Amino acid sequence: MTVIPLKKGAWKENLTYFSAQDIPNGSIVTISLRGKKILGLVISSEDVSALKSNIKSMSFNLKKITELKERSVFLKEYLDSAIETSKYFAGSKNNGITALLPASLRENYDRIAKFQNSEARPNVLGLASLNRLKSEKLLFQAPLEDRISAYKTLIRGSFALKKSVFIVLPIEYDIKKFKEILSKGIEQFTFAIHGGLSAKKIIKKFEEITTASHPILILGTAPFLSVPRNDLETIIVEHESSSVYKMIGRPYFDLRFFAELYATKINARLIFSDTLLRYETLARVERDGLIPMHPLSYRINFAGEIEILNKEKKFKILNEKSVREIKNAIAKKKNVLLFALRKGLATMTLCRNCNDTVSCEKCGAPLVLYLSHQEKKRMFVCNRCQENKNGDIVCISCGSWDLLPLGIGTDTVSEYAKEIFPGTKIFKLDKDSVKNTKEAEKIIEELEKNPGSILIGTEMAFFYLKNKVSLSVVVSFDSLWNIPNFKMSEKIIQIVFSIISNTTEKIMIQTKNENDSALRAIKTENLLSFVREELEDREKLDYPPFKRFIKITHLGDKEQTIKAKRMLEEIFQEYNPEIFSGFIARLKGKYVTNALIKIEPEKWSLPEISLHSSIDENLLAKLLSLPPSFDVFVDPEDLL
Repeated sequence: MTVIPLKKGAWKENLTYFSAQDIPNGSIVTISLRGKKILGLVISSEDVSALKSNIKSMSFNLKKITELKERSVFLKEYLDSAIETSKYFAGSKNNGITALLPASLRENYDRIAKFQNSEARPNVLGLASLNRLKSEKLLFQAPLEDRISAYKTLIRGSFALKKSVFIVLPIEYDIKKFKEILSKGIEQFTFAIHGGLSAKKIIKKFEEITTASHPILILGTAPFLSVPRNDLETIIVEHESSSVYKMIGRPYFDLRFFAELYATKINARLIFSDTLLRYETLARVERDGLIPMHPLSYRINFAGEIEILNKEKKFKILNEKSVREIKNAIAKKKNVLLFALRKGLATMTLCRNCNDTVSCEKCGAPLVLYLSHQEKKRMFVCNRCQENKNGDIVCISCGSWDLLPLGIGTDTVSEYAKEIFPGTKIFKLDKDSVKNTKEAEKIIEELEKNPGSILIGTEMAFFYLKNKVSLSVVVSFDSLWNIPNFKMSEKIIQIVFSIISNTTEKIMIQTKNENDSALRAIKTENLLSFVREELEDREKLDYPPFKRFIKITHLGDKEQTIKAKRMLEEIFQEYNPEIFSGFIARLKGKYVTNALIKIEPEKWSLPEISLHSSIDENLLAKLLSLPPSFDVFVDPEDLL
């Protein structure tokens, strides 16, 4: 038996055991590994009689499978989807399986295996064998209020047909928010499940979900699609544009891809949903035949006023007109949001003498100037490796003290706001001002208790605002373009939509460039032409979705880096890799090397995702052969 251990570890992904029983593929078994008994997934089996000579030549003793579990709690389609997702992202099957099966379920397998209901229990043979409609793949691009209204209708219709619905959401806060809205009237049939719950609560939810005889609504993160329901008819991937769906650690999966693959395998209807879907997803209407549920909305649905302010010649954090509007809102006891892209006082500091950027000596990243509120002094901090320096440092290139802070961070805005709005309560919400969700929620509670206050925040603020503010000011729109990312125009529009969804009366955008194409699109309140132009530009540049990007990253010292570049050139020679240093050349004292492979999407996809496509097995073998010091990113978010 070839078995994948269902536990994170540094062992080989495929281990070999034997059994007197004929164990079907997809079965869950107990195996002995390193002196401990753990769960394993059987992925293949062969008759010993045909392998006698191979067994005799093995350098280790073949161990017996300790126990075959009565039935697999997890659906075969789910496990197959995890394995195929691992293949797409050129990762280890073991890492893929363990990443997509929550630890609380793996570690309490015997306990959850006892929960069963004749109507809700999974079919061991898999759901594909059931008589179901062919899977639909739909797009739903509309304002949040319209989506919520449509979900309520869809859930009622599904319940009438005795079918369940799973809404996949990227973060815990979204799950809480959607549950509050969608559970009204169906509280006993609505379940929220995510990794933020304790193992005890997750097991309880698992029992309730798997034993409920009535159709249910599940709101959860993607790994909890593993909780089996054989009446699941619809899977909705909500906030489809959220970058949180992309795992930041190995195996670097995109959970949107996994959700689509799983929905296809169980013949469930799949709906990608957002105010503005990713450009890659929109392009799939023509490429893969995805169908809009309703005509796709590209209009900016804002009842208030959007004003573009050209920054004054003399530099000020806030334009005079912005200051007047803020004072007016405060006087009327209305709350205000001041949006800044980055935390800190200044996102970059230049030496006036030699024009060099003040960078971290350890990793080379630009140092960010902060105000230490505990010590009441300024200090430079590296957001990459957390190295910090006193604020009175000199330029390491020329020794000059003449340093110029640039960029507007939340600390800069906060200090300025305290000067010009004395007596006003000012709150700051970014990754430095709060340590956890409770602290963030407490800040928002205090904001709500004190009407006529100012909230200064980064994108993080959007996750926690419960009630809309009257006025929002984008302090420095131009700084959004400072990040060299091929998806930046898309990111900017998403940020603007987030601000719109959290504002009632007026949005003011401060800029030096009123003719910016994104600003022109925002001003017309229709993004269709802008999105079309962006997709045309990507096609000309051979960017996704018109090419598949596979990025390989290596960290090492100078000697290792030279060897790595040579290895990448040799191994991937037939794929013409572009090899370049990282945007930040050094990270934690090591040099960053990237290799980019561009390939036709049809040569790197799965038939369930895109018709007439396959995985280039030759390229896959080469990617899997790379040592652990190389990271492989399929469909990377950026090329930095």
